[in-house]
Amino acid sequence: MKKSNESFIKGALVLSLGGLLAKILGALYRIPLTNIIGSYGMGLYQLVFPPYILFLTVAQCGVPVALSKLIAEKNQLGRNNEGKKIFQFALLVLGGVGLACALAMAGLSNVIASSQGNSDTALAFKIVAPALLFVPITNVLKAYFQGNMNMVPSGATTVIEQVVKLAVGLTCAIKFMPDVQKAVMGAVFAITVSEFCSLAIMTGVYIAKGKNKQFAKLQKADYKPIASQVFVLAVPVALGGIAMQMSQVVDSVMVVNLLAVNKATELYGLWTGPVNSMLGLPIALSSGVAVSALPAITKAFVGGDRQKLNQSFNSAIKLTLVIALPCALGMTVLSKPILGLLYGALPTEEIHTASVLLTLSGASIIFLAVLQTAVSVCQAVGKPYATVVIVSLSIVVKAILNAILLPISNINIYGAAISETMCYLFATVCVIIYLKAKVGLKLDFSQCLVKPLSAGMLMTLCITLCVAFAERLFASKIGTLLLIAVACIVYFLTVFWLKVFDKNELKVLPSKQS
Repeated sequence: MKKSNESFIKGALVLSLGGLLAKILGALYRIPLTNIIGSYGMGLYQLVFPPYILFLTVAQCGVPVALSKLIAEKNQLGRNNEGKKIFQFALLVLGGVGLACALAMAGLSNVIASSQGNSDTALAFKIVAPALLFVPITNVLKAYFQGNMNMVPSGATTVIEQVVKLAVGLTCAIKFMPDVQKAVMGAVFAITVSEFCSLAIMTGVYIAKGKNKQFAKLQKADYKPIASQVFVLAVPVALGGIAMQMSQVVDSVMVVNLLAVNKATELYGLWTGPVNSMLGLPIALSSGVAVSALPAITKAFVGGDRQKLNQSFNSAIKLTLVIALPCALGMTVLSKPILGLLYGALPTEEIHTASVLLTLSGASIIFLAVLQTAVSVCQAVGKPYATVVIVSLSIVVKAILNAILLPISNINIYGAAISETMCYLFATVCVIIYLKAKVGLKLDFSQCLVKPLSAGMLMTLCITLCVAFAERLFASKIGTLLLIAVACIVYFLTVFWLKVFDKNELKVLPSKQS
């Protein structure tokens, strides 16, 4: 049992580190790309993603997540042949659905581009369409290995994919500039190339690792029972993914169309490029660490231990806040120097606009981080559909606020930051209330919030004093890095000094002794 637990921990660590490194590479890729193609080019590039990710979510139908779980279960029960049949079924289904989605996106490219208010993106949707076939098949192969407790191929391929996209994307962008539209098409082409490379690698690994594992023949009579098993698990995952992605789709359709300014695409590029890249890094970190505590929640729920369940829930939320709070506060007060450090090629006016956007949306880091953990908790306690409804309602809130705020000339693009923050606040509050009402999980605000917030406020005070009394020292790029380092040291020393976590809470995290 100990060996099995260590294997699980090692696998979870590989996936978490691989995912985090991929997120970091993705964010770092956007920094030089923005500096090369500018805000308008970044606006075009970012307009492609919301429809693409939405189509991709539909193309996958939540099947890879279900496949991984089902293969693991069948292997545990010694019914390996059933797992192989489910794998074949998933390949056939997602191959067909992926091809259909690729053809649909290519065929609807002009319609999608027109709905977003910029026809320049039509070609980009055709270029990226093949990836809608590559990605689902790749993720079925990844799920196969994950179900067999081999996480290395998935983690390594995810990182390699980002490296290929970075290399090809930047090369194409540099080659085609100063033609911004061609440079953007080159960057989009890099997505398709990277996904094809990912598929090729995973196929090669499967052939090498699975060459001695013969297929169990999939019979016609197998389709109905397998489909039932797969889609019972896959549907809530797919619906949740679609609901979460609709937040970005709403912006991609509404921002450019509703802004009463000439440079709507440039402003959208600033919002979805530099600003969202900054917001995404702490979310990736907090979600990865917080999810590591969720096995304890599942175990306590299945075992009926209500006290342990509530303790695990609060510890997971606290861990999430400990990571999210300093990032949110730091980006709020240091938005301009951070963006100036990373995006120095942008005009001063655009850096100022992006810094205000980052300041206004800094709090959304906290809300989205807590929301992701709370959504995972809902899945752990068997309430996946509730979060789909809540997130969907929050998207309606966002759309309404966008419709009200974006056309106001004095607010314009800042309305997108305000509506996103309010959207995630609404969803987070609703999920926390739901967990209390339906599951009995009560959030201990004094334990989860007061100490981490105190550490964060002390860090913010330190930043303010440093800037006030040594402005020249911290005004340069090196000074900004030094100030960030000082802030991190102050925060984590304060967390340690305040004893934010006690020994019992630390046991919630995976350990070799558990």
